Amino acid sequence: MRRLSDAFAQAFKGMFRNGLITFVSIFVLISCLLFVGSFALIALNVAYNLEDVTDLNEIEVFLDFDADDETVARVQREILRLGNVSDAIYVSKEDGLDDMTGEFADYGYLFEDISDEENPLSDKFRVLYIDNDKVTTLDYELKQIDGVRKVNSRLDIAATVDSLQNGISVIFVWFTALCTVVCMFVIINTIKLSVYSRRDEITIMRYIGASRTYIAAPFVLEGALIGVVGATAAFFLEKLIYSLLTGFVTAQMNIVKLYTYAEMTPTVLTVFFGISLFTGVVGSLISLGKYVEA
Repeated sequence: MRRLSDAFAQAFKGMFRNGLITFVSIFVLISCLLFVGSFALIALNVAYNLEDVTDLNEIEVFLDFDADDETVARVQREILRLGNVSDAIYVSKEDGLDDMTGEFADYGYLFEDISDEENPLSDKFRVLYIDNDKVTTLDYELKQIDGVRKVNSRLDIAATVDSLQNGISVIFVWFTALCTVVCMFVIINTIKLSVYSRRDEITIMRYIGASRTYIAAPFVLEGALIGVVGATAAFFLEKLIYSLLTGFVTAQMNIVKLYTYAEMTPTVLTVFFGISLFTGVVGSLISLGKYVEA
């Protein structure tokens, strides 16, 4: 226990001894974490809104204009037997006309003279599917059903959304990796200065038989402490930035859905402290590998 307290004391001394470079390390770490955190929050909110893209997991299946009740029932049974279908919601042509009238309420006069006999629409099913990767197969299977006139699957939207989500994920991973490397490089140089300033003391400890763990512990803890301070400061700064951003977006665009910072707290803490402790500890070990053994 005493050794641990001594190691912490030496770690704090090392941080204050290299005051300017320690400050620079923490500043760079905070900056990188804010970039990573902001991008992660934006990416998560974009994905959150993409989930609600209209008809993304829905296919419209239009029946023949002269389809009778028996045909409607048969087609529904065949649709529900398909593997990738979760539900098939029937929409009569009368309901379809009512929905269209409501959607284009400003042009209601265009629908006033349309009687049930003159209704240009056909009965349809709104088919909800499960796996977006298998929607192409489902589209083909639906078109093979007797009595189906047209299938509107919006494959273009599904493909675009998938590509966008995958692209965001790839960019986030590379961006996080780049920021981690930058943070580690700065911390490595910080620990090198601490090791160099105590090189005579380290030499004496090695001569009297001090273990490598005993010598290295203060420097590893120093790197970890830099990481903890940076992560803590970045967390609260990110909270302030996100609160201001969400307030502005909500005021300007009411249709956009945003996670609250409380909902994102576990993710932000995991990312911030994960990156900070990793760079702090690993950066310290890399520095010590050369200087402590010297």
